Amino acid sequence: MIHTHHTGCGCLAALSRRNLIRVGLGAAAVAATGPALADDAYEAMLMKCIDPRFTTYTWKYMSSRGWQNEYSQFNIAGGPIAAVAPIFQEWRAAWEANLDISVQLHNVKRLIGMAHRDCGAAALAYGNRIKTDRAFETEMLSQGLRAFRDQASKRQPQLIVELGIMDLNGTVETVA
Repeated sequence: MIHTHHTGCGCLAALSRRNLIRVGLGAAAVAATGPALADDAYEAMLMKCIDPRFTTYTWKYMSSRGWQNEYSQFNIAGGPIAAVAPIFQEWRAAWEANLDISVQLHNVKRLIGMAHRDCGAAALAYGNRIKTDRAFETEMLSQGLRAFRDQASKRQPQLIVELGIMDLNGTVETVA
C-alpha cells in the first residue's frame, strides 16, 4: 500500500496522532508526531493497483487532467477492486483510514477509482474467467468499481467519484 507524499505533507504525523491511539500503538508514538495538518488542497485522489505496467499510464492520465504532482494516491493490489471484494476484506480498514486522512489533510474534492485489464487481483476476486472473457472482465470490473463508488460515497459523501478501466495500452474506459 502506497500513499504518495510531498514535502511538508503532514500525512504521517496526522495519521500517527489521530489513529495510532485507536489501533493501540501507544502514547510514545503519539508524542513524537509533528504538525497537525497540511495547508494544501488537491483536486483528486487516485486509487489504483500496484501493477507496475500501469504506473506511467496512470501518471499520464492524471497529468492530462491537469493534476501533475497535485493529487494524492493510494496503491494496493487490485486497487478499487480490493476495497470491495470479499477476498480482500482485511485490507479495507487501511484503505478507509487513508481515504479519510487524505480528505482531511488535503481537502480532496474527487476520488478516481482506476481498475485495469489483466489484473491478477481481480482474477482472485472474480475467478479465472476474467482472464479469457473480455466482456465478463468488463462487467466484473464495472460492478466492482460501482461498489467502490457506493462505498466511498457513503464514507465521504461530498466526494465526486469517477471510475475507469485502464487498458494495457493506457487508454481509459469510463464507467458510469
